[in-house]
Amino acid sequence: MDRKYDKIIIGAGLYGLYAAKRCSDKGEKVLVLEYDRAPFQRATYINQARVHMGYHYPRSLTTAVKSAGYFRRFVEDFGFCIHDRFEQIYATSGRFSWTNAEQFMEFCRAAGIRCEEVAVSKYFQTGMCDGAFLTEEYTYDAGILQKYYEEQLSDRNNVTFLFGARLKKILRKNDVFEVWMCDDICFEAPFVLNATYASVNQIIEKTEGIDQEKFKIKYELCEIILCEPGDTLRGTGITVMDGPFFSIMPFGKTGLHSLTSVTFTPHVTSYEELPTFQCQRESEDGRPECRPEALGNCNTCIHKPDSAWPYMSHLADKYLKPEYAYTYKESLYSMKPILKSSEVDDSRPTAIRVLSESPVFISVLSGKINTVYDLDAYL
Repeated sequence: MDRKYDKIIIGAGLYGLYAAKRCSDKGEKVLVLEYDRAPFQRATYINQARVHMGYHYPRSLTTAVKSAGYFRRFVEDFGFCIHDRFEQIYATSGRFSWTNAEQFMEFCRAAGIRCEEVAVSKYFQTGMCDGAFLTEEYTYDAGILQKYYEEQLSDRNNVTFLFGARLKKILRKNDVFEVWMCDDICFEAPFVLNATYASVNQIIEKTEGIDQEKFKIKYELCEIILCEPGDTLRGTGITVMDGPFFSIMPFGKTGLHSLTSVTFTPHVTSYEELPTFQCQRESEDGRPECRPEALGNCNTCIHKPDSAWPYMSHLADKYLKPEYAYTYKESLYSMKPILKSSEVDDSRPTAIRVLSESPVFISVLSGKINTVYDLDAYL
């Protein structure tokens, strides 16, 4: 394996592989380092698979407009993995909501996104929602997207993958960074991209010779429930917002639906600078590699929490008419980092920080798949 590269990318989720392909297309020599044994093993796969159009952010018009702006481009570029053949219904709850029906319609008008009133009684039990709206929002299939990038990048002479990578430290040495692995192998590049999502602060902490400013984030250990939809629900996605509610919608092209809840999807939260959880202290022999400095994969952990299915399904059933039935299939778990500043207005900005300009060290943190194009200006 070569030791010198034009760019080293840490993390093989969508942001990392998008960057690898874009740099490879320009003829640059790229090394991708990934902690797991394959790409797309964490957040790129374990999420709602929503291609955001902006509806989710009625209290952050900036986030909504940016999502809508990238929506068309993402659908055009990645149409092969997009599921768009279902009705996506957004609804505002009659109680405990920060946004009512009139406010949601006004927000959609301001954002310039589709919002057509439909009969609340078609989907919801009496008195539960004060408005329901047909919108335009799709989901993507992470399995198909993963295969696409594997096919695109696996045979390129200028792209090298190192899976199961264990990173020890990153040293600034004159005009390059030395990236040292735990087995004392060292790689060099004048450009390092930290695209590790939930591990973004851990990578920053391993750097020497540059600004170590970390993202101010909280960490949530989250559960996505996959369900078998009944016939009536199969062609429909339903999201009740803006408050402690739920969403049930197609999970890419898998034929399954994902079920999430604002209240019950996060099982535990850490506000520490690095993610610190009780399960890490319990895992010394079961999962020794998971610690605040280096997160293991929650989805394969033997100490992952019991499913919140009874609570999530009970909440959804309170709202949905009985014909919108579904059954439990399995649960997926992952770590989700959220900027603490987003707790005020529920915004989800793409945060990109240049911690060194020469040589270049960049860290990216984004919770939306279709804002991956924000990387273009830095690559």
